[in-house]
Amino acid sequence: MFDPDVDYLTTQSRALLRAIQEEVAAADAGHVEENGRSLRLAEHLAAEGGVRRHDILAARELLLATSAWFQGNEEVADRFAARMHRFDPSSKELLCHLMLLETGWDLGWLPLQEHQKLLEYARAVGRPDIELRAGKITPLVVHPPWPKRCHP
Repeated sequence: MFDPDVDYLTTQSRALLRAIQEEVAAADAGHVEENGRSLRLAEHLAAEGGVRRHDILAARELLLATSAWFQGNEEVADRFAARMHRFDPSSKELLCHLMLLETGWDLGWLPLQEHQKLLEYARAVGRPDIELRAGKITPLVVHPPWPKRCHP
């Protein structure tokens, strides 16, 4: 369905997520397609969306691994996670910060220390888009502190 309020890249991102869900479902049935639709959509997003190819491909592998894990298929999740680790450290670091950003966006807050790290990262790598979104998240002092889950 066409939605005039949704831009082209958002539509393509949603299509990528749907393709990932379909590929994980196929993987659960024993078929893992290395060069499936999600790969083509990720490549397209990299070309059209101004995203580094390695970043979007690493994100694809992470989303495939996460989806497989949530569906209870640890073997497939491990395989996708191992493939994600082939990418350069800067792509994996970006993914950690984006996961933190999305968590904070969903909750509406982040622990102060995590919020500061996110802003520092955004400034250091020249990502005003991340800095702008992070600036809209409320930093809170949390006791006890959050466990360290994803810090490169």
